[in-house]
Amino acid sequence: MILWTIQSENAWQDLIKNGYLSGTKADVSDEIWDMAYCWMTGQMKKRLGSRPNAECFPIWAWYQWRGAKRRRPDLRAGGHLAKHETGVRIEFECSENAALLSDFELWHYVLNYWYLPQSVSDDEAFESELANKELSFFTTKPLPDQEYHEKIVHSWERIFDLNWFQSGLSAPRDQKSIQATIWQVKLEQVRNHTFFKSR
Repeated sequence: MILWTIQSENAWQDLIKNGYLSGTKADVSDEIWDMAYCWMTGQMKKRLGSRPNAECFPIWAWYQWRGAKRRRPDLRAGGHLAKHETGVRIEFECSENAALLSDFELWHYVLNYWYLPQSVSDDEAFESELANKELSFFTTKPLPDQEYHEKIVHSWERIFDLNWFQSGLSAPRDQKSIQATIWQVKLEQVRNHTFFKSR
C-alpha cells in the first residue's frame, strides 16, 4: 500500500544518511501523550511484531488523510508542522503487515485519556457510573481505580475497527481520516518526496 509521512527537513536528512527513519521517545513531550504513545507501541508489538530495537518508537503516516477521495496530505493545509517550518511529505510503499491502521479522529480519545464508548448511551452510563464513585477521566488521568482504568484502555481498541460507524462518534470508512503507525521507513521504500513550508 502507499502511505505518506510528514517529516522535518532534519528527519529527511537522517533518512538519507542512515537509510532508514525511526521515531524516538524525544518526539513525545507530554505525560499523557507519553501514555498514549506507549499504548500504541504496545498495540504495534501485539499486532505487527517486535520493534527493531528498544529505542524505536512509532512513525506516524497517512493512509487516508481526508477520506477516500483525498488520501494524500494537502501541503497547502495548516498544522502539518510548526508554522513556517520546512518539512517534507514522503510518499512510500509499505506492506500491509508492517503498518497498523487506525481512525485518526478516534485516536484523540487515546491522547486525551477519554473513554471511547460504543454509543452515546454507553458514554452517558459510564460517566454516570464514574460520577457515583466521585471519579472522572476528564479531571483525573489515569484513574486510580484499576477496573475503570482498564475499561477505558480497552475501549481504545475500537480505533482499529475502520468499518465501525456510530453516528456522533465515528464516520463511515470512506470519510475517515486513517493514520498508519510503522516502526521504520527505509530509503528503498520511498517513491517520492516534496519539500514545503508549513502554514
